[in-house]
Amino acid sequence: MPPVVLTLVCIIVSALLVFAYNKTYIDTTGVMTEQLSNSCESIFGNEEYRILLEKNTDKKVPLTFGVQGVKAVITDGKEKCLIELEQDGYAKGGLHLLIGIDTQGRIKGIDFLSIGETPGVGTKVREDSFLSQLIGYGPDTDDASIDSVTAATFSSKGMKAACRKAVELYRSNKEAILSE
Repeated sequence: MPPVVLTLVCIIVSALLVFAYNKTYIDTTGVMTEQLSNSCESIFGNEEYRILLEKNTDKKVPLTFGVQGVKAVITDGKEKCLIELEQDGYAKGGLHLLIGIDTQGRIKGIDFLSIGETPGVGTKVREDSFLSQLIGYGPDTDDASIDSVTAATFSSKGMKAACRKAVELYRSNKEAILSE
């Protein structure tokens, strides 16, 4: 009987480890994961997306243009640009986002890859009432015109900072991104 119990315990623990790994894995090798592909499609639709990679290196290193928090820049090779980034909200690195930028340098869509903000408070930045204010965010947008989520000031500021960072990265590197 003890070998059967031990075998069952090992199987259950192994299954939990596989589940936890699949839920928390973030790819930084320049390969599009299924979650990243699904997020790209939810913002811009079904296209063939690819992560831009650093040149002059023998490893697959995502191109970040040296911007802190940016994990990858993704494009369809034509006109669509998506920026994967992590931003501090209330929690350090609590906002892991994919932000789609249109050719005018304005936010087209935002998808959450993960969120580590306070449940029920900071996670309210995922609600349409807040996100709808960020669609169309551009270089001339005044952050003060965007209403923060009540009781989630740090999370709201983190979202605004992420949008500002993505728009600025696109504006500064538009030619390089679209020519890739």
